[in-house]
This record gives sequence, structure tokens and C-alpha cells, in this order.
Amino acid sequence: MRLALAHEYFAVRGGAEAVVEVLHAMWPAAPVHALFHDRARYGNLAGWDLRLSPLQSLPHEGGLHRLLLPLYPWAASRLAVAEGTEVALTSTSAFVKGLTLPARTVHVAYCHAPTRYLWDARQTYLTEEVPAPLRPLLGPLLDALRAADLRAAARVDRWIANSAAVAERIRRFYRSESEVVHPPVDLTSFAPAAERGDFWLFVGRLSAYKRADVAVRAFARLGLRLIVVGEGRERGRLETLAHDNVEFTGRVDEETKRRLLGAARGLVFPAEDDFGIACVEALASGAPVVAYGAGG
Repeated sequence: MRLALAHEYFAVRGGAEAVVEVLHAMWPAAPVHALFHDRARYGNLAGWDLRLSPLQSLPHEGGLHRLLLPLYPWAASRLAVAEGTEVALTSTSAFVKGLTLPARTVHVAYCHAPTRYLWDARQTYLTEEVPAPLRPLLGPLLDALRAADLRAAARVDRWIANSAAVAERIRRFYRSESEVVHPPVDLTSFAPAAERGDFWLFVGRLSAYKRADVAVRAFARLGLRLIVVGEGRERGRLETLAHDNVEFTGRVDEETKRRLLGAARGLVFPAEDDFGIACVEALASGAPVVAYGAGG
């Protein structure tokens, strides 16, 4: 079978990127289409046949890609899958599903979430991510992007959702049914340590929707030790909320993450997330999970 892969972009490592790396391991010869690759932040993708959009030639490093948001649908359409490709498998949470396909290519979309800032998290995005003076201007742009998102979604032949929660959103926003296939997690690589430590963990990208601020505020009041693993734009604000009992490690390697999960008293997961890979990893490490009762 001649197959092509696609992913939104490679800027920071998260759950969606873990999924696409597994897909690439399954089909290492498949070309991988993406809007851009921020090599400085993400690292090299040695051996990958990357096919990047025109956004790669524009300033996108270090988070500048957010300024290119109005160009995303156009850039996705400039990603052309080669003639003769039988299946295009897109790892999508936004616009890459709008890439250009040959007429006979079957489009399968593995959906991490319908485009959050256009649908269920639109108001949160406007409130938490956009300066107040710009919000009236951004509303019409988001409306136009929502229309583009619907056009791209209509071209998907088969949807796969990463959780029942995402399947419900696909049904609600895109009027399509999907099959649920949970993200891959290698449970055998996690194990409890011989002894539990005296700390709790937060593991995740430090962006607003991950709600690390809820964990930091709670532990500031409780006085218990919290280790925050992850990096993102929210880190500076979170550090101002924290007391001495909260430690920020930044991004850590997989071995360190496994060691911390194996020794932690538990994982705190305040977000309404699409799936929650960190929760599965914590449970595989024998660590209890205190989670918000919604989402995947």
C-alpha cells in the first residue's frame, strides 16, 4: 500500500507528536507532510521524508507561528500528496486535513481534537490567549477559519478519534461518525519505584488549556511538594503563583519522566483534555491520578 502521512506542524513535543512518531515508525518510508518544522525547538527528524508548506520559509520559530494563523488553510492546501498514493493518514487537530489529495486517494484522519480555538474552546482562546483590544478584530477571522475548517473536514473519508469525548465533538461539529482508537502508550516501559517519594507531579505542556495554574494554586495552599514537568508560554506566570514547595523542571527526557512517575505520590491532571496520555503513564507507574472529571 502506498501511504502518505501528515501532521499539523513540528514545534513542541506533546501527545499528538508522540502519536505521529509511532505512525512514522510503522511506515518509515512514507512521506510526512506538515505546515512547518521548528528545528531549534523540536529537534531534528533524521531520516524523515518531510514535505513542508510555504510557511517553512516564513518566520515561525520560537512561537512566531501563531502570527501565521490566517495563512494555515492556504498553507495546508499547498501540501500536495503525490499521485498514486492510495491512503493519506493525517494526524490532525486543525488545518492539515485540508491538504491537496489525488482524486483516488482515501483520506483517513486521526483526530486529536476538532480545531479547539474555533469550536468548543473558542471563548477560552479569545479570553486567555488574545489581548482585549484585538478580540473584536479576531472574531471575524475565526468565523472565516471555521468555514475553512468545515470545508477541509468534509473531504475526510474516514475519521478516527483518540477518545469517546473527541468522537462526540467530531459528531457535533463535523456531523461525522468516527471510530475510537486510543493513542499508543508502551505500558511495559513504566514501573513503580521501590519507594514512593514525598512529591506529586504535574506533567504537560504549560499552555492555558492544560490548567497547570489550578495545580500550582492548590499546592501553594496545601504546602505539599509539587514538581511541574513541562515547558510553555505559561511558565513565567505559573512561577509567580508558586511557593517554595513547587519546583519547575522544564522539559525532561523520557527516562527522567519515567523515573519521576515511578516515584511520585500521584499525578495531578486539572485539564479537560482530549485523551490524557500522562494519566495512562502514571497509572502504569503505579501512581494514583487526581483528575478533572471531564474530557477523554
